[in-house]
Amino acid sequence: MQDYHDIKIIGFDLGHGETSLTWVRVDNQESPPQNLLINNRKSQTTAIAYHPNRGIIIGEMAYLLPDVTLFEIAFKTRYFNQIVYQKNIKEFVNAIYKHLIDTNQINLGDCNYFFIGCPSGWWQEEIESYKQLLSEDCLPNAIIVKESRAALMHAKESGIFTIEELQKSVLVIDIGSSTTDYTLVKGMSDTPVDFGHDLGASLIDKEILKQTFECHRQYREGREEILRLGELLRDDEILQLEEILQLEKIWEQNPLYKNRCELRCRKAKEEYFTYHDSYEDSLVNVGSEDIQRKFKFLPLVNGKIMNAILSQPVPELGNKSWRDAFGDQLQAIKQKLAQQDIQPSSILLTGSASKMWFVPEICQEVFPDLPCKRDGEPEFSIARGLARWGRVYIRTAWFMEEISQFLDRELTDIVGNHIPEFLEKLAAELANGLVDEVIRKQVQSWRNGNIIKLSDLESEIGEKAKAWLTGSDANYKMTTCLVEWLSKVQQEVKERTDSICKKYGLPLGTFGGKTIELGDHTGKVPTSISLEDFTGLSIFVGHLVGLIVGVVLAGLFHILLFAGIIAPILGVIAYFLGGSLVKDTDIPIWIRKLVPDQKIDELAYQKKPELQQKIQETLTKDPTIAIKLAKSMSEWLKETVQEQADKARLLIA
Repeated sequence: MQDYHDIKIIGFDLGHGETSLTWVRVDNQESPPQNLLINNRKSQTTAIAYHPNRGIIIGEMAYLLPDVTLFEIAFKTRYFNQIVYQKNIKEFVNAIYKHLIDTNQINLGDCNYFFIGCPSGWWQEEIESYKQLLSEDCLPNAIIVKESRAALMHAKESGIFTIEELQKSVLVIDIGSSTTDYTLVKGMSDTPVDFGHDLGASLIDKEILKQTFECHRQYREGREEILRLGELLRDDEILQLEEILQLEKIWEQNPLYKNRCELRCRKAKEEYFTYHDSYEDSLVNVGSEDIQRKFKFLPLVNGKIMNAILSQPVPELGNKSWRDAFGDQLQAIKQKLAQQDIQPSSILLTGSASKMWFVPEICQEVFPDLPCKRDGEPEFSIARGLARWGRVYIRTAWFMEEISQFLDRELTDIVGNHIPEFLEKLAAELANGLVDEVIRKQVQSWRNGNIIKLSDLESEIGEKAKAWLTGSDANYKMTTCLVEWLSKVQQEVKERTDSICKKYGLPLGTFGGKTIELGDHTGKVPTSISLEDFTGLSIFVGHLVGLIVGVVLAGLFHILLFAGIIAPILGVIAYFLGGSLVKDTDIPIWIRKLVPDQKIDELAYQKKPELQQKIQETLTKDPTIAIKLAKSMSEWLKETVQEQADKARLLIA
């Protein structure tokens, strides 16, 4: 058993709006993730500031500390080529890492693995760039995990879903600050079907900022359309038109103040959606933002304003409202799944923005028959899921390494030991096919007068045999033999992997083989092997054609010679002049009719064992066959075991 002592897993949910971290130890499979604290809080605003005396400040302290020279928020994007983004994200992550060390929440003497989430809609190239960015002078042992599968792991471990539910198709909807990700996870597989969209809750923050100024402006212009601001604020609390212009100019000249006001809007949004029933008419109060000790910015949020914002066309969303864009995306997801003949069994909502009351309502409208579930603390579900995922990942990583070594070192021998029985079966199938599709049909064609001379029959059999051997029918027979043979090879591989499963304490049978259906070979087994791949194809086909022609014509001549009526004439000719003259003779049709189907069948099937033996000998002599089979089987079986290992990360957690 691998020693997992002193291995610590940190689930790092670095969000566009909020950041949280949790941890578990690998050697304790039962313990739930524990929160790591940043500035004594479970989560922190993804914010970074620069102070002239204290240097880099992160999270809430960056927001609260006065006299900072730069204040950045919401800087997690997929645009990795931006220098400013790279600088902000690396300094933010480094500051968190240093804080964890300084507060003794992680020990440098331990082996620390950081599992960092990313949106499901990111491409593999983007994930690799993100990993490289965070690995360079930032975090040790950084591993990137799509947030949707982390959420699913947490849902399974925390009892939100049962194993039976997870073995079906779950639609994971992760609503974050910058993106909304829709991921269908089928059968708990680690190869989800991802649909990512740039629909983030931070767009609502920006709309609150706009609507706040708009409400002040409407009040001063005497055209209030959203709410009566005079009934909610004193006149001296309502900005003058000139003050609005001054604030907009300050924001343009110094984005620091705009970022601080936008962050204040986010806090108002979160407060509203947490207790929206209490704020239908009254304003949310999360304090005001002091700007240059001259202006105070108070975000205006209540039920009326939020309804207006959620119905307001947003340019970033193609002039759709946030609510309409979310509903349209859900409808598009539903259509895509229907086109793939996929029906989800349930919906999992995650991300702090999933607490918005209208989200589950729209989900039920689009998917009325699906249960819609959510963690009680969705803002921590990703961080907790990342830690849980990391623990299983590490526990299965050494298992997978040993499995890979087994496949690399022993698989060739296993395949090689089974190759003779495969070639024997293949030879029998090819012989059957040649008899049924070539020999019988061509002799019947000659008997019926469609082929004139026996020499023509010789040529026709040769061409037809070659075409059949290199065509789809022969390849299908080879594939069918391959599938049947594969089950035996796979069984031996399973017996070997079961012993490794037992060593690591995993359930036996966890890494069973793929389901094989003979009706659909594509993508199931390595069907790329065909007779055309054999280096000795021309020799192989030549041998077979010569054998077929020889045994068929000899047998056919024997039938004609003793047919009864023309036996003396043909016998004399054959005796004195040889078979070559007979092969070039146009034997009358009435004589050919003396060869019945029964005789043709007897001729064909009597020669089948001889034909089978010759095919098997030819296949056995070709050195490329064993090499190609071993290589293809190794690749296929490795893929099989890898898929099962990924599935096991949910099953055995």
